[in-house]
Amino acid sequence: MKKLLFISNGHGEDLVAAEIIKKLKESTCLPARQAISLSGQTDISVFPLVGEGKVFEGLNVKILGARKKLPSGGFSLRNTWFLFKDILSGLIGSTLRNFKVLRNLKGQFDLVIAIGDIVPIIGALITKCPFIFVGVNKSSYYKWFGFNYTPWEKQLLQSYAKKVFVRDKATEQDLQNHGIKVKSAEYVGNPLMDAMGGIKNEELRMRNEGVTIIGFLPGTRDDAKVNMEDFAEVAREIIKMKPQGHEINFITATTLDSVPTYIEKKTFAEVLTQANLIVGLSGTGNEQAAGSGIPLVSFYGRGSQYNIKFAEAQKQLLGEALELVTDRQPLCVAASVWELLRNPQRMEEMAKVGQEHMGEAGAIEKISHFIVGTLT
Repeated sequence: MKKLLFISNGHGEDLVAAEIIKKLKESTCLPARQAISLSGQTDISVFPLVGEGKVFEGLNVKILGARKKLPSGGFSLRNTWFLFKDILSGLIGSTLRNFKVLRNLKGQFDLVIAIGDIVPIIGALITKCPFIFVGVNKSSYYKWFGFNYTPWEKQLLQSYAKKVFVRDKATEQDLQNHGIKVKSAEYVGNPLMDAMGGIKNEELRMRNEGVTIIGFLPGTRDDAKVNMEDFAEVAREIIKMKPQGHEINFITATTLDSVPTYIEKKTFAEVLTQANLIVGLSGTGNEQAAGSGIPLVSFYGRGSQYNIKFAEAQKQLLGEALELVTDRQPLCVAASVWELLRNPQRMEEMAKVGQEHMGEAGAIEKISHFIVGTLT
């Protein structure tokens, strides 16, 4: 029996790992002439380094590690105050326990799939097992050091990784042509675009006619409550600015119980298929919205994740697909929303840029093919 270990380092990374696991359990993982299902032939374990790994529950896999929820939600390295709160909540202890578990797993897996950044890369190296890397949160579109691939990440990947899957074409070209060249780096699509609740490409253009629908993405972390409070204020300002005879509806994707009555709760997939424009304070959700061709408005949030640094980094990643409002006052955000709604040409340009920067779907299947081919 083959043994697989997934090491992931965040919410988006967990989603990608879960989608790969689902694909590996399907009987159609390879073309018909090579068809093979890993279901029943593999022992799959997951190691979520950040959070509780709830996305893996129900997938019939072993969930390893501390599974500790921290105040920052995994963003302490981008917010000093939350780093301090994480330390007080046991960050150091849980990290040490995680690495101790990884040491005890040394040599026990046929393949490790590291998803995220340098932390799961180090985790994979500790196990001393063959590994591949899926870089869902690393991109050459980022301008800041550490958000793109660092020299030491490149060196480790070039020296030890069997394969490196990158999230966009620009990053593939950068890793293959500049500095330390990672020869195994390849772009086969963006895994995040496969982790959107089963939305099909043709559904992404299904927008309601005769009414403008604005979607709100508050994120999935503890920030969601305060983000929704800010969205409620933004929605009220949007209504005040509404031209006479213009119909507008608000929808949101959230697990929060308390949502204003004038904002309708929908699934994430429904928001992506119905919204004409999205106001988002989400990490992965914002990226998936931009990749789905939906113009995106964001502003500096009050929580631990979507702070100034994170917002500006996401602006670097998404470029003109994201309208970043530097004044978080609801009136300013609402004004930016109406400015875009009055400019359909700009919204079309934003949609094209978002799809270009985020890349195509289809990576999950190709990564799964590679895993099966490596194990057989």
